[in-house]
Amino acid sequence: MRNLIPALCVLSTSMALAAAPAAPDPWTKVPKPPTACYTSQDKYNEEVYAAIDAMNQEIGRVKEVNDQLKAQLDALDPMEKQTRMQNFLMQNPQEAAKIMQAAADQGTGVGAAINRTSANEQKLQDELGEIQSSYNAARKTVIGPLYAELKALGISESGTPEKTWNAGIAVVKRINAGYEKLCPEWWGAAGPFNEWLKRYKDHLIQNLPSDETLETAKAVQFTMLGIPADNFRSTAAMETVIRYMNQALKIFDHRQLRPEANLVVAQ
Repeated sequence: MRNLIPALCVLSTSMALAAAPAAPDPWTKVPKPPTACYTSQDKYNEEVYAAIDAMNQEIGRVKEVNDQLKAQLDALDPMEKQTRMQNFLMQNPQEAAKIMQAAADQGTGVGAAINRTSANEQKLQDELGEIQSSYNAARKTVIGPLYAELKALGISESGTPEKTWNAGIAVVKRINAGYEKLCPEWWGAAGPFNEWLKRYKDHLIQNLPSDETLETAKAVQFTMLGIPADNFRSTAAMETVIRYMNQALKIFDHRQLRPEANLVVAQ
């Protein structure tokens, strides 16, 4: 009987999911990725922070209910737990067979899934690093020489001839034009950052079933021990969506804040 509890971690969660109330898809709360060149041109950051805050509040409410159920479980006498579990397995032999099979398979199955997920996460993060490096190099190639040209003018906040000042304004306009020409290739809907983010979302969604299995296995345990778990909900999906939004924030913060306006370049 002692081996049955850990086996729940890999047990099919059909029982728990059937009893749990249908929850709205948290992915529908994710703001659409931006395509503007400048962060000042949209309210993406504000929208994402608001979505994260709202989701964290919902997670808190769900966990409060889940913790109340767990408190009922913890309050049971160990012998009473064992008796209730034995009775449940005797009355539900098909579920008992699933649990015993899960107990036999749990070591290699769960461990292999975790290793695959970790390896794919690292692969994706490495790819993102390469994209960011390529973007920085492209940006430097396009507007780096223009910043050097602006710096060579020696413009200061006082004592700069009008002709030189006007020349600086012209260079700044070329800097902005260069960045805005480069921008769609990288920050557009079909650009590498948005393309990577779509693949990252797929990676998180594919990994979610194993995360939810570990959490909703608790609901199976509640059912086996005679504790009504109708109000139990997994928070794994919401936590995954928050992880996605935090990653998206980091990516789109690489956009330029606003068009360049400063003519004074440090000497």
